[in-house]
Amino acid sequence: MRNHRRLRRIEGTVGKVFVMCMIVFFLLNLMVSDKEMSEEENRMLAGMPRLSWSSLVSGDFMTKYETYLADQFAGRNFWRSIKVGLSGLGGSRQEQNILIGKDDYLMEEIVSPDQETLMENLEAIRQFANQSRDVQMYMLLVPNAANIMRDRLPAFATVSDQSRMFAQVKRELGEEVEWLDAAEALKKHAGEKIYYKTDHHWTSLGAFYTFSQVAEQMKIKTDVSSGFVSYPISTTFNGMLAAKSGCRMDVREDIYMYVPRDTDNDVVVNYVDEQRKTTSLYDSSKLKTRDQYAVFLGENTSVVDIKTVAESTRRLLLIKDSYANSFVPFLTPYFREIVLVDPRYYSGTIEDIMDTYRISDVLFLYSGNTFFQDNNLKGVLSGE
Repeated sequence: MRNHRRLRRIEGTVGKVFVMCMIVFFLLNLMVSDKEMSEEENRMLAGMPRLSWSSLVSGDFMTKYETYLADQFAGRNFWRSIKVGLSGLGGSRQEQNILIGKDDYLMEEIVSPDQETLMENLEAIRQFANQSRDVQMYMLLVPNAANIMRDRLPAFATVSDQSRMFAQVKRELGEEVEWLDAAEALKKHAGEKIYYKTDHHWTSLGAFYTFSQVAEQMKIKTDVSSGFVSYPISTTFNGMLAAKSGCRMDVREDIYMYVPRDTDNDVVVNYVDEQRKTTSLYDSSKLKTRDQYAVFLGENTSVVDIKTVAESTRRLLLIKDSYANSFVPFLTPYFREIVLVDPRYYSGTIEDIMDTYRISDVLFLYSGNTFFQDNNLKGVLSGE
Protein backbone atom coordinates (compact mmCIF):
# COMPACT_ATOMS: atom_id res chain seq x y z
CA MET A 1 0.00 0.00 0.00
CA ARG A 2 2.80 2.40 0.91
CA ASN A 3 4.54 1.81 -2.45
CA HIS A 4 1.25 2.27 -4.23
CA ARG A 5 0.65 5.64 -2.53
CA ARG A 6 4.22 6.72 -3.31
CA LEU A 7 3.75 5.80 -6.98
CA ARG A 8 0.49 7.78 -7.10
CA ARG A 9 2.25 10.82 -5.57
CA ILE A 10 5.05 10.58 -8.15
CA GLU A 11 2.54 10.28 -10.99
CA GLY A 12 0.62 13.25 -9.62
CA THR A 13 3.79 15.34 -9.36
CA VAL A 14 4.83 14.46 -12.92
CA GLY A 15 1.35 15.33 -14.17
CA LYS A 16 1.42 18.70 -12.41
CA VAL A 17 4.88 19.51 -13.76
CA PHE A 18 3.75 18.60 -17.27
CA VAL A 19 0.66 20.81 -16.99
CA MET A 20 2.76 23.68 -15.61
CA CYS A 21 5.22 23.34 -18.51
CA MET A 22 2.34 23.41 -20.97
CA ILE A 23 0.97 26.57 -19.35
CA VAL A 24 4.41 28.23 -19.34
CA PHE A 25 4.99 27.48 -23.03
CA PHE A 26 1.45 28.57 -23.88
CA LEU A 27 2.04 31.91 -22.16
CA LEU A 28 5.46 32.28 -23.80
CA ASN A 29 3.94 31.69 -27.23
CA LEU A 30 1.35 34.36 -26.50
CA MET A 31 4.01 36.87 -25.45
CA VAL A 32 6.53 36.20 -28.23
CA SER A 33 5.69 37.91 -31.52
CA ASP A 34 5.37 35.78 -34.63
CA LYS A 35 8.32 35.85 -37.04
CA GLU A 36 7.93 36.07 -40.81
CA MET A 37 11.34 34.68 -41.67
CA SER A 38 13.75 32.15 -40.19
CA GLU A 39 17.26 33.46 -40.81
CA GLU A 40 18.75 30.18 -39.62
CA GLU A 41 16.70 28.10 -42.10
CA ASN A 42 16.45 30.81 -44.79
CA ARG A 43 12.72 30.30 -45.31
CA MET A 44 9.42 31.98 -44.63
CA LEU A 45 7.60 30.76 -41.54
CA ALA A 46 3.93 29.90 -41.44
CA GLY A 47 1.56 32.60 -40.22
CA MET A 48 -1.70 32.24 -38.29
CA PRO A 49 -4.23 30.67 -40.71
CA ARG A 50 -7.55 32.39 -41.31
CA LEU A 51 -10.44 30.66 -39.56
CA SER A 52 -13.57 29.94 -41.59
CA TRP A 53 -16.37 27.42 -41.36
CA SER A 54 -15.31 25.63 -44.55
CA SER A 55 -11.64 25.36 -43.48
CA LEU A 56 -12.73 24.07 -40.06
CA VAL A 57 -15.06 21.42 -41.50
CA SER A 58 -12.52 20.27 -44.10
CA GLY A 59 -9.73 20.01 -41.53
CA ASP A 60 -7.58 22.44 -43.52
CA PHE A 61 -7.50 24.93 -40.65
CA MET A 62 -6.16 22.42 -38.12
CA THR A 63 -3.49 21.21 -40.55
CA LYS A 64 -2.29 24.77 -41.17
CA TYR A 65 -2.57 25.63 -37.46
CA GLU A 66 -0.31 22.72 -36.51
CA THR A 67 2.25 23.97 -39.05
CA TYR A 68 1.90 27.46 -37.61
CA LEU A 69 2.51 26.23 -34.06
CA ALA A 70 5.56 24.22 -35.16
CA ASP A 71 7.05 27.25 -36.94
CA GLN A 72 6.27 29.84 -34.28
CA PHE A 73 6.98 27.78 -31.13
CA ALA A 74 8.92 29.81 -28.54
CA GLY A 75 12.60 28.88 -28.49
CA ARG A 76 12.16 26.82 -31.66
CA ASN A 77 15.80 27.06 -32.79
CA PHE A 78 17.02 25.94 -29.36
CA TRP A 79 14.75 22.91 -29.22
CA ARG A 80 15.59 22.10 -32.84
CA SER A 81 19.31 22.05 -32.03
CA ILE A 82 18.64 19.80 -29.02
CA LYS A 83 16.66 17.39 -31.20
CA VAL A 84 19.40 17.26 -33.85
CA GLY A 85 22.08 16.71 -31.20
CA LEU A 86 20.17 13.85 -29.56
CA SER A 87 19.54 12.26 -32.97
CA GLY A 88 23.26 12.41 -33.69
CA LEU A 89 24.09 10.78 -30.35
CA GLY A 90 21.58 8.07 -31.23
CA GLY A 91 23.47 7.29 -34.43
CA SER A 92 21.15 9.03 -36.88
CA ARG A 93 22.74 9.60 -40.28
CA GLN A 94 19.84 11.50 -41.83
CA GLU A 95 17.94 14.63 -40.85
CA GLN A 96 15.05 16.16 -42.82
CA ASN A 97 15.95 13.83 -45.73
CA ILE A 98 19.52 15.20 -45.73
CA LEU A 99 22.28 12.59 -45.55
CA ILE A 100 24.84 13.35 -42.82
CA GLY A 101 28.02 12.19 -44.48
CA LYS A 102 31.70 11.90 -43.65
CA ASP A 103 34.20 14.79 -43.49
CA ASP A 104 31.38 17.24 -42.61
CA TYR A 105 29.55 16.63 -45.91
CA LEU A 106 25.78 16.96 -46.09
CA MET A 107 24.10 15.56 -49.20
CA GLU A 108 20.68 15.52 -50.79
CA GLU A 109 19.08 12.16 -51.47
CA ILE A 110 19.07 11.22 -55.16
CA VAL A 111 15.60 11.86 -56.61
CA SER A 112 14.03 9.28 -58.90
CA PRO A 113 12.02 10.84 -61.74
CA ASP A 114 8.36 10.40 -62.46
CA GLN A 115 8.70 8.59 -65.76
CA GLU A 116 5.62 10.15 -67.36
CA THR A 117 6.76 13.71 -66.61
CA LEU A 118 10.33 12.91 -67.66
CA MET A 119 9.26 11.48 -71.02
CA GLU A 120 7.01 14.50 -71.66
CA ASN A 121 9.93 16.86 -70.95
CA LEU A 122 12.30 14.92 -73.19
CA GLU A 123 9.75 14.84 -76.01
CA ALA A 124 9.31 18.61 -75.67
CA ILE A 125 13.10 19.07 -75.92
CA ARG A 126 13.25 16.87 -79.04
CA GLN A 127 10.43 18.78 -80.71
CA PHE A 128 12.09 22.07 -79.84
CA ALA A 129 15.35 20.83 -81.36
CA ASN A 130 13.60 19.65 -84.53
CA GLN A 131 11.90 23.02 -84.94
CA SER A 132 15.21 24.88 -84.53
CA ARG A 133 17.61 22.87 -86.67
CA ASP A 134 19.78 25.89 -87.41
CA VAL A 135 20.46 26.29 -83.67
CA GLN A 136 23.09 24.18 -81.89
CA MET A 137 21.63 22.46 -78.80
CA TYR A 138 23.48 21.06 -75.80
CA MET A 139 22.42 19.20 -72.67
CA LEU A 140 24.54 19.44 -69.51
CA LEU A 141 23.15 17.54 -66.52
CA VAL A 142 25.24 17.88 -63.37
CA PRO A 143 25.28 14.88 -61.01
CA ASN A 144 24.45 15.59 -57.40
CA ALA A 145 27.12 15.10 -54.74
CA ALA A 146 25.73 11.79 -53.47
CA ASN A 147 26.27 10.28 -56.92
CA ILE A 148 29.89 11.44 -57.36
CA MET A 149 31.19 11.42 -53.78
CA ARG A 150 29.94 8.04 -52.64
CA ASP A 151 32.94 7.60 -50.36
CA ARG A 152 31.57 10.51 -48.28
CA LEU A 153 28.13 8.94 -47.80
CA PRO A 154 27.17 7.82 -44.28
CA ALA A 155 28.05 4.24 -43.38
CA PHE A 156 25.64 1.72 -44.94
CA ALA A 157 23.76 4.46 -46.84
CA THR A 158 22.43 3.60 -50.29
CA VAL A 159 21.20 6.05 -52.91
CA SER A 160 19.52 5.66 -56.30
CA ASP A 161 21.71 5.23 -59.37
CA GLN A 162 21.69 8.68 -60.93
CA SER A 163 24.17 7.59 -63.62
CA ARG A 164 21.55 5.20 -64.96
CA MET A 165 18.99 8.02 -65.05
CA PHE A 166 21.42 10.23 -66.98
CA ALA A 167 22.05 7.43 -69.46
CA GLN A 168 18.30 7.24 -70.10
CA VAL A 169 18.12 10.97 -70.80
CA LYS A 170 21.07 10.80 -73.19
CA ARG A 171 19.56 7.81 -74.99
CA GLU A 172 16.11 9.38 -75.35
CA LEU A 173 17.45 12.71 -76.66
CA GLY A 174 19.44 10.95 -79.37
CA GLU A 175 21.39 13.04 -81.86
CA GLU A 176 19.07 16.06 -81.77
CA VAL A 177 20.83 17.42 -78.67
CA GLU A 178 24.57 17.13 -78.06
CA TRP A 179 25.38 15.56 -74.71
CA LEU A 180 27.97 17.30 -72.51
CA ASP A 181 29.34 14.91 -69.90
CA ALA A 182 29.70 16.67 -66.54
CA ALA A 183 29.96 13.37 -64.68
CA GLU A 184 33.20 12.45 -66.46
CA ALA A 185 34.82 15.75 -65.49
CA LEU A 186 33.66 15.65 -61.88
CA LYS A 187 34.64 12.02 -61.27
CA LYS A 188 38.22 12.87 -62.22
CA HIS A 189 38.32 15.37 -59.35
CA ALA A 190 36.09 13.62 -56.80
CA GLY A 191 38.73 14.05 -54.10
CA GLU A 192 38.71 17.84 -54.44
CA LYS A 193 36.24 20.48 -53.21
CA ILE A 194 33.87 20.25 -56.18
CA TYR A 195 30.71 20.41 -54.03
CA TYR A 196 30.01 22.48 -50.95
CA LYS A 197 29.85 20.54 -47.70
CA THR A 198 26.81 22.38 -46.33
CA ASP A 199 24.96 23.25 -49.54
CA HIS A 200 23.42 21.34 -52.46
CA HIS A 201 25.28 23.27 -55.18
CA TRP A 202 28.57 22.50 -56.85
CA THR A 203 31.45 24.84 -56.13
CA SER A 204 33.00 27.19 -58.67
CA LEU A 205 35.88 24.71 -58.88
CA GLY A 206 33.49 21.94 -59.90
CA ALA A 207 31.93 24.26 -62.49
CA PHE A 208 35.39 25.19 -63.79
CA TYR A 209 36.49 21.57 -64.23
CA THR A 210 33.27 20.84 -66.09
CA PHE A 211 33.62 23.88 -68.34
CA SER A 212 37.21 22.91 -69.16
CA GLN A 213 35.93 19.45 -70.13
CA VAL A 214 33.05 20.58 -72.38
CA ALA A 215 34.41 23.83 -73.89
CA GLU A 216 35.74 22.17 -77.04
CA GLN A 217 32.39 20.44 -77.67
CA MET A 218 30.75 23.86 -77.40
CA LYS A 219 33.07 25.07 -80.20
CA ILE A 220 35.17 27.25 -77.90
CA LYS A 221 38.52 26.96 -79.60
CA THR A 222 40.90 28.54 -77.09
CA ASP A 223 42.59 26.69 -74.22
CA VAL A 224 40.37 27.58 -71.27
CA SER A 225 42.20 25.51 -68.64
CA SER A 226 44.57 28.39 -67.81
CA GLY A 227 42.34 31.25 -68.95
CA PHE A 228 40.82 32.09 -65.56
CA VAL A 229 42.03 33.12 -62.14
CA SER A 230 40.09 32.59 -58.92
CA TYR A 231 39.58 34.78 -55.83
CA PRO A 232 37.80 34.03 -52.53
CA ILE A 233 34.80 36.30 -51.99
CA SER A 234 33.56 34.68 -48.77
CA THR A 235 35.06 32.53 -46.02
CA THR A 236 31.88 32.26 -43.91
CA PHE A 237 29.47 30.32 -46.13
CA ASN A 238 27.11 27.90 -44.40
CA GLY A 239 24.62 26.57 -46.90
CA MET A 240 21.05 25.47 -47.30
CA LEU A 241 21.55 21.81 -46.39
CA ALA A 242 22.89 22.89 -43.00
CA ALA A 243 19.95 25.27 -42.61
CA LYS A 244 17.38 22.62 -43.51
CA SER A 245 18.86 19.79 -41.45
CA GLY A 246 20.16 21.76 -38.47
CA CYS A 247 23.48 19.89 -38.81
CA ARG A 248 26.98 21.26 -39.46
CA MET A 249 25.81 24.75 -38.51
CA ASP A 250 29.32 25.61 -37.31
CA VAL A 251 31.03 24.66 -40.61
CA ARG A 252 32.28 27.64 -42.63
CA GLU A 253 33.26 27.38 -46.29
CA ASP A 254 34.90 29.50 -48.97
CA ILE A 255 33.14 30.81 -52.06
CA TYR A 256 35.37 31.59 -55.03
CA MET A 257 34.78 33.72 -58.10
CA TYR A 258 36.59 33.10 -61.40
CA VAL A 259 37.48 35.91 -63.79
CA PRO A 260 39.22 35.81 -67.20
CA ARG A 261 42.97 36.14 -66.88
CA ASP A 262 43.75 38.17 -70.00
CA THR A 263 40.45 39.34 -71.54
CA ASP A 264 38.01 42.12 -70.77
CA ASN A 265 34.97 40.87 -68.93
CA ASP A 266 32.68 43.91 -68.95
CA VAL A 267 29.01 42.98 -68.86
CA VAL A 268 25.58 44.55 -68.64
CA VAL A 269 23.16 42.31 -66.76
CA ASN A 270 19.47 43.03 -67.30
CA TYR A 271 16.94 41.42 -64.95
CA VAL A 272 14.11 41.70 -67.46
CA ASP A 273 10.96 41.31 -65.37
CA GLU A 274 12.38 43.35 -62.51
CA GLN A 275 13.49 46.09 -64.95
CA ARG A 276 16.82 46.30 -63.17
CA LYS A 277 20.30 46.53 -64.69
CA THR A 278 23.78 46.10 -63.25
CA THR A 279 27.33 45.82 -64.53
CA SER A 280 28.35 42.76 -62.50
CA LEU A 281 27.63 39.04 -62.50
CA TYR A 282 27.83 39.14 -58.71
CA ASP A 283 25.44 40.50 -56.09
CA SER A 284 27.72 41.23 -53.14
CA SER A 285 24.77 42.13 -50.91
CA LYS A 286 23.92 38.41 -50.74
CA LEU A 287 27.14 37.76 -48.84
CA LYS A 288 25.45 39.44 -45.85
CA THR A 289 22.51 37.01 -45.98
CA ARG A 290 21.99 33.34 -45.10
CA ASP A 291 21.96 32.35 -48.79
CA GLN A 292 25.44 33.43 -49.83
CA TYR A 293 25.37 31.25 -52.97
CA ALA A 294 22.98 33.88 -54.37
CA VAL A 295 26.06 36.09 -54.83
CA PHE A 296 26.08 34.49 -58.30
CA LEU A 297 23.55 36.62 -60.23
CA GLY A 298 21.35 37.17 -57.19
CA GLU A 299 18.17 35.26 -56.44
CA ASN A 300 16.53 33.04 -59.06
CA THR A 301 14.39 34.99 -61.52
CA SER A 302 12.58 34.33 -64.79
CA VAL A 303 14.75 35.99 -67.47
CA VAL A 304 18.22 37.52 -67.27
CA ASP A 305 19.86 39.07 -70.35
CA ILE A 306 23.65 39.40 -70.19
CA LYS A 307 25.41 41.48 -72.85
CA THR A 308 29.19 41.06 -73.05
CA VAL A 309 32.11 42.53 -74.98
CA ALA A 310 33.09 39.17 -76.50
CA GLU A 311 34.31 39.27 -80.10
CA SER A 312 32.06 36.33 -80.94
CA THR A 313 28.66 36.91 -82.56
CA ARG A 314 27.11 33.85 -80.90
CA ARG A 315 24.08 34.33 -78.67
CA LEU A 316 23.36 31.65 -76.09
CA LEU A 317 20.03 30.72 -74.53
CA LEU A 318 20.68 29.04 -71.18
CA ILE A 319 17.65 27.09 -69.89
CA LYS A 320 18.62 26.33 -66.35
CA ASP A 321 18.38 25.98 -62.61
CA SER A 322 20.60 27.67 -60.00
CA TYR A 323 23.60 25.44 -60.79
CA ALA A 324 24.03 27.49 -63.96
CA ASN A 325 24.52 30.74 -62.03
CA SER A 326 28.09 29.86 -61.05
CA PHE A 327 28.78 28.46 -64.55
CA VAL A 328 27.91 31.66 -66.40
CA PRO A 329 31.20 33.50 -65.61
CA PHE A 330 33.04 30.91 -67.72
CA LEU A 331 30.78 31.57 -70.72
CA THR A 332 30.82 35.36 -70.92
CA PRO A 333 34.19 35.68 -72.75
CA TYR A 334 32.89 33.48 -75.59
CA PHE A 335 29.32 34.64 -76.30
CA ARG A 336 28.17 38.12 -77.33
CA GLU A 337 24.96 37.66 -75.37
CA ILE A 338 23.66 35.12 -72.87
CA VAL A 339 19.96 34.87 -72.03
CA LEU A 340 19.09 32.88 -68.90
CA VAL A 341 15.61 31.40 -68.55
CA ASP A 342 14.48 29.53 -65.45
CA PRO A 343 11.30 27.59 -66.35
CA ARG A 344 10.20 27.57 -62.71
CA TYR A 345 9.59 31.33 -62.89
CA TYR A 346 9.07 32.04 -66.60
CA SER A 347 5.49 32.33 -67.87
CA GLY A 348 6.22 33.01 -71.54
CA THR A 349 7.28 30.68 -74.35
CA ILE A 350 10.65 29.82 -75.80
CA GLU A 351 9.52 31.14 -79.19
CA ASP A 352 9.33 34.59 -77.63
CA ILE A 353 12.93 34.33 -76.47
CA MET A 354 14.26 32.84 -79.71
CA ASP A 355 12.70 35.60 -81.82
CA THR A 356 13.59 38.48 -79.52
CA TYR A 357 17.25 37.64 -78.95
CA ARG A 358 18.29 35.94 -82.24
CA ILE A 359 19.61 32.88 -80.43
CA SER A 360 22.36 30.81 -82.12
CA ASP A 361 23.01 28.23 -79.36
CA VAL A 362 20.91 26.62 -76.62
CA LEU A 363 22.28 24.99 -73.47
CA PHE A 364 20.12 23.08 -70.99
CA LEU A 365 22.01 23.12 -67.67
CA TYR A 366 20.45 21.53 -64.60
CA SER A 367 21.44 19.56 -61.54
CA GLY A 368 20.11 16.03 -61.79
CA ASN A 369 17.68 16.37 -58.89
CA THR A 370 16.12 19.57 -60.24
CA PHE A 371 15.77 18.22 -63.77
CA PHE A 372 14.10 15.03 -62.61
CA GLN A 373 11.54 17.01 -60.57
CA ASP A 374 10.87 19.70 -63.20
CA ASN A 375 7.22 19.95 -64.23
CA ASN A 376 7.57 23.35 -65.92
CA LEU A 377 9.93 22.61 -68.80
CA LYS A 378 7.38 21.04 -71.11
CA GLY A 379 5.03 24.02 -70.83
CA VAL A 380 7.76 26.55 -71.57
CA LEU A 381 9.06 24.64 -74.58
CA SER A 382 5.70 23.72 -76.07
CA GLY A 383 3.73 26.83 -75.10
CA GLU A 384 1.06 24.79 -73.33
